[in-house]
Amino acid sequence: MEQTAKLLEKTEAPAIQGIRKFGIRDKVGYMFGDVGNDLFFTLISGYLMLFYTDIYGISAATAGMILLVARILDALFDVAWGAYVDSRPVGAKGKFRPYLLYSAIPVTAFGILTFTYFPVAAGWQVFLATATYIIWGLAYSTINIPYGSLASVITSDPVERTSLSTFRTMGAILANVFIMTVAPIIIFGSGKTPTANGFVTIAIICAVLAIICYLSSYRLTVERIRTVKPASEKVNLLITVKGLFKNKALLGIMLASFGMMVSLMVVSAITPYLFKDYFKTPGLISIAGLIGLGSALLAMPLVSPLVKKYGKKESAVIGLIIAVVINFIMFVLPITSPYVYIGFYFVSSFGMAFLNILVWAMVSDCIDYQQFITGKREEGTVYSVYSLVRKIGQGVAGGLGGFALVAVGYNSGLQIQTEEAAIGIKSLITLIPALGSLIALVAIVWIYNLSKQRLVWLNEQLKNNNRL
Repeated sequence: MEQTAKLLEKTEAPAIQGIRKFGIRDKVGYMFGDVGNDLFFTLISGYLMLFYTDIYGISAATAGMILLVARILDALFDVAWGAYVDSRPVGAKGKFRPYLLYSAIPVTAFGILTFTYFPVAAGWQVFLATATYIIWGLAYSTINIPYGSLASVITSDPVERTSLSTFRTMGAILANVFIMTVAPIIIFGSGKTPTANGFVTIAIICAVLAIICYLSSYRLTVERIRTVKPASEKVNLLITVKGLFKNKALLGIMLASFGMMVSLMVVSAITPYLFKDYFKTPGLISIAGLIGLGSALLAMPLVSPLVKKYGKKESAVIGLIIAVVINFIMFVLPITSPYVYIGFYFVSSFGMAFLNILVWAMVSDCIDYQQFITGKREEGTVYSVYSLVRKIGQGVAGGLGGFALVAVGYNSGLQIQTEEAAIGIKSLITLIPALGSLIALVAIVWIYNLSKQRLVWLNEQLKNNNRL
């Protein structure tokens, strides 16, 4: 502990005069940043596979391999970029906000190219699809890692960080609603098949809106926590890595996020099959998606009061208990009505929404805890390591959904699936989220160690050493 205190005393945060207090401008500005990020992220998650198979004519297996390879490279680059950002000095405009300007054009330009059809030979189609998506993913990291780290330097107050996390979730919902409602109209036009012009048109629209959002986020947010590194300080990778392994809070939130992402993405991937093959009501697919978003909107006004009274960890546990119980009930019950399923799904999504809303604020607390352990402020590195695990969870969910469908007997060549396959689909979409939410609950309860009382103690320690 004495060694940690000495490390903390090496650097003092400079006093920043004339900086306005934290308020609604920061919240709205931070929300705009996530709208900008999620416009393309949601578009790619929902429609890139369709673009590859139906426009480029690439096989589903090849398209899946492109997505997997790109995601692995993207996740690895996250860590490298996070370390690079941490190595840079704090400028007049802050440490992280400037990247909202620097990377806005590259990430949106490659987003457009990712959905642009080039009439070339088959081999070149695969190459272009792979290259544009990989480069977009790298460009996305250059803006997403600084943006995610930004919350930890806007404010150190636990309740204010919760409000930032809430507004970030609101930004994600706005982007998702836009893609869910507008993208199909533009991509499919008046027909039943997607068009190349439709894909590039929606990409251009998303690019323009994203740039506006990034500029708004830059203008409205303020970095209040600024750490100046001594010129003599050198990067000590060993201290950083040791700190990451000692950071139980970070390990806990990473495992919880892994369980959460597997749950959410498996549900998203299998929902069309559930309503198409089990309930035989494909018209309810969009309604189910909107219901899931609605549950998050309902949870939002409840999160801050709960955090003030109980704390972030404790509030997340309440929600996860709801999600675990409801998902296991859904797995056990022989639900035959799509409306009964939607009702249960709303409640389970409501429970999971607590962690989904709070996770960004909890990551910011992990950054503070890493600083306490190592004596170094490494927002980019910590956030990028968290992002790596989150993306691994997304990749696992994608592969798990496909393998699980095959395991229950789903046959894409059949217009009407067997009864066994249909029942298997219902089991998958309830059991996997139940297990994923259980993993998240165990991780938050027994590994994540930043309770409400411990966060108060942590902030006092850092403030006493002039670091917050």
